[in-house]
Amino acid sequence: MFVKQDQDTPRAAEEALALRDEALAALDEGDLPAALDAAGRGLAVLETAGLRGREYEAALLVVRAEIEEDAGRPRDARVTVTAAIAMLGDAPPSHDTGTLLSWCQAQERLAGLERLEGDFGAAAGRLRRVLDAARAAFGEGSMAVVSAANALGAVHKFAADFDAAEAAYRRAVAAAEAVTGRDPLIEAGLPHNLGAVHPDVARDLNALGALYHLAGRYGDADWAYRRALAAFEYCYGPDHVEIAMTCANLAVLDGDLGRFREAEALGRRALAIQQDVLGPGDTEVGLTLLNLAAAVAGQGRAGEATVLTVRAAAILGARRPADRPHAQVAAEALRAGGRRS
Repeated sequence: MFVKQDQDTPRAAEEALALRDEALAALDEGDLPAALDAAGRGLAVLETAGLRGREYEAALLVVRAEIEEDAGRPRDARVTVTAAIAMLGDAPPSHDTGTLLSWCQAQERLAGLERLEGDFGAAAGRLRRVLDAARAAFGEGSMAVVSAANALGAVHKFAADFDAAEAAYRRAVAAAEAVTGRDPLIEAGLPHNLGAVHPDVARDLNALGALYHLAGRYGDADWAYRRALAAFEYCYGPDHVEIAMTCANLAVLDGDLGRFREAEALGRRALAIQQDVLGPGDTEVGLTLLNLAAAVAGQGRAGEATVLTVRAAAILGARRPADRPHAQVAAEALRAGGRRS
């Protein structure tokens, strides 16, 4: 969602693009009002300088559409991104790589809105065009391909075409692993995309792992979860809540496979992060305690498992009505532990 800045870029456009980056930073921090304000100021700068209707405005509009979508305003986002596409043209531009990147991002944003509307065919077709253009301009091992392939995987996932989703996600991961040296996005001044795409890939890999897990494809689930964990660790360091959730998923998988020691280690790592970030009484803490109890019990430590189950039951009982499945499971686990002891 960026245009190339060079010595020919007007000073007002440079100011507007700096405000675009400010909007993206605010969006990453979850401050939607500040993000919208920065994008609006950028557009105002272009208006004053007589630079509306050009690629600079399109870049800002794509960012504003992303903010509007995150704010739960998909109709506004569609209007905004459609205006950006009108400025950039429906066909991939060939005269400037920065403008092509903005075109790819605008098309990808519109495809995301089409996915939300349930128009999976239109979204998939649009993203395939983006992938073709990105591969031709930047090569398969580029972040533009990573982003579009990841978005295509999400479309197929929501369309319940899991084989196609897997193929798209694997392409995204392979492209990300192939990104080396002077990537075109970096040359075009796109640090936001480089930082933001990897977590998106990791989140969808985590979701893909859950699908595999439910389908009993444990080897594929292990592959997807561990790729997600590695990506989150790369992006966020060791103590982010996304890492806790992925560790918790892996712990359940290891428990299902009878790998109780591995399940315990992962569960304890997840628990430490969740208690610190979410608080000791959060529902996710209760669920992790419940799964940790199962891993401990699987190693023959019944007394310790009962203590963990008591903690889980207290949290889940307070957080969820007694007739909810997790609360019932905790209560049953507690009763079973009492019978064993």
